[in-house]
Amino acid sequence: NPDATAEDVFLQMISRARQTVYITTPYLAIDEPMLKALCLAGDSGVDVRLMMPGIPDHKFAYLVAQCYFGELLERGVRIYTFEPGLLHGKSALSDRQTGFVGSVNMDYRSFQLHFECGAVFYDMPETAAALLDDMESIMARSRCLTYEEWRRRPWLHRLIGTVLRPFAMWM
Repeated sequence: NPDATAEDVFLQMISRARQTVYITTPYLAIDEPMLKALCLAGDSGVDVRLMMPGIPDHKFAYLVAQCYFGELLERGVRIYTFEPGLLHGKSALSDRQTGFVGSVNMDYRSFQLHFECGAVFYDMPETAAALLDDMESIMARSRCLTYEEWRRRPWLHRLIGTVLRPFAMWM
């Protein structure tokens, strides 16, 4: 997908946010521009929350995702792991007014290789409120990861994630 339309939508939502950015995704294998956008939003005081599964369906992909957590946590991004199990939703909500719901994961494959689909909405208060309610329900059943917890993950997980990160686009 040479246009990377989905990635552009996410980048615009993140970079234009002034108050909040909430994202649900089962996978996280992002490129430098996406990582930078999330970090800049966190640095600028935007309440950035990333919701991911507590029990992943692809263990190696999750170990790669964890490689990004340290930098994100240091930059003020809050990461929630859904404790009941697999969280497979793909959605984003910016400033409680611009949203996205669809099939796009936060990964290279969805942004660059696949022709994913989704709906973007703006200035639809009832739709935004419904998505926010869903996200708040997810966070209520999730654990907010701390930087200290992330640093204490098993050494084998660190090693596997670090070795696999350069290959994340194929996962």
